[in-house]
Amino acid sequence: MKLLDDARGLPSVTKLLLATNALSSLGGGLVFPFLWIYLSDIRHMSSWVPASALAVQAAAAVVGGLAYGTLLSRWSYRAVVPLANVHAGVGTLLFAVADRSWIALVAAAVFGSGISGVGGVVRAAYGATTSGEQRETAYSLDFGLLNVMMGLGVVLGGVLTSVDIGSLADRYGLLYALDALTFLVMAVATFKAVPSAAKDDASEEKPSRHNGYRRVLGQSQLVVVLSVLSLMALASFAQFRAGLPGYLTQSGAISAGGLSATFTLNIVLCAVVQFVGMPLLKGIPRSLLVAASGVMFTLCWVCVLFAGRQTGGTALALACLGAALLSIGEALVVPLLSTMLNNLVQDDLRGEANALFQVAMSTTAVIGPVLAGAMLPWQEGVPFLVLLIAMSLVGTFLTLALRRSLPDEAPGTDTVGTNTAGTAADEESDAGAGQAGSDAGGWPAVAANGSGEGGN
Repeated sequence: MKLLDDARGLPSVTKLLLATNALSSLGGGLVFPFLWIYLSDIRHMSSWVPASALAVQAAAAVVGGLAYGTLLSRWSYRAVVPLANVHAGVGTLLFAVADRSWIALVAAAVFGSGISGVGGVVRAAYGATTSGEQRETAYSLDFGLLNVMMGLGVVLGGVLTSVDIGSLADRYGLLYALDALTFLVMAVATFKAVPSAAKDDASEEKPSRHNGYRRVLGQSQLVVVLSVLSLMALASFAQFRAGLPGYLTQSGAISAGGLSATFTLNIVLCAVVQFVGMPLLKGIPRSLLVAASGVMFTLCWVCVLFAGRQTGGTALALACLGAALLSIGEALVVPLLSTMLNNLVQDDLRGEANALFQVAMSTTAVIGPVLAGAMLPWQEGVPFLVLLIAMSLVGTFLTLALRRSLPDEAPGTDTVGTNTAGTAADEESDAGAGQAGSDAGGWPAVAANGSGEGGN
């Protein structure tokens, strides 16, 4: 496959990040569907505990994501990437021993802040170690591997919990321990391979280091990218396990088996689009592809709207068509917007920009189900579907407006945040983390420690 062929040309440190993050995704899949069941049915806690744990985890994700974005402007990737993974690993390991409600809430806070940090710093690391077409390849491959490995993890988790060895609590605890182990593996592997900050600018204090988020939010193009992400995430994948099943089942349009078919279709199509579809779209400007995703989300919710008013095979066919459109759009939006963000941002703001990207993903994942729960009972959910259609259209028009302010940004080109410095890689070549120079994925000095000027 073309994407895998392109992956062979990635810098060695980027390949390591992709491999270890894929392993972490497998661990995440092991525990992904089970938190509520584990705390309420296995640990016999009141229903308020898993509900509160999810809320605490979401709030902690915002705080942790912002904190790690700031750390990346002060510390090296060699320090921050392993730290975030150890942090997340400790959080998920605490769930393994959460036999009391307060331990579950502490675990949620630790894990939520840690996993948001992992998402932000790894996304920033992909941007810092690649440039041009390599950058899009890294984000596309990461998204494809995440879906495949999480799907495998869900299946493996179901198998492990059904094996008649030990108590149910022991089996579920083992899943969380294995998840923690995957984070530890990534922490150890990246600590040795990821270069530290170049020393040239380490002693030079810059006032701009202390207002990174203000500087990111002061750049209109970055704000539009983050706004498009928030709108499209809220109107699409934040609703895939909330608004879509809620609307279709409350009207009796499709059965649980039908929902299972749409979920399976989502996992398969996300992987197919990344590994087969994306290489065929080379040469089409990213902003046009993102706008096309907004159109797909719009058509998705139109299909779902009509599916909810049908029954039997017609409802299932419309639901599957909607899920297919959503899956294709989802597979395009996240890697393309990640690439656009990291092409636009200066190197010394990469940590903060990717932290805001991660926070947007985390908060919309929480707001989406809340919005669905509040609006679905009203007028049989029709106004809710109309709102999702409207948000998808607004995201499309915002993307087209952004396109007019961008230089040529077809896949394979950069705008601002290019990886042009070779000195850091020269200094760190003995660490085995790639060759010197931007083409080999050298780490720019400013990307690692936040000092110096941007890459513009």
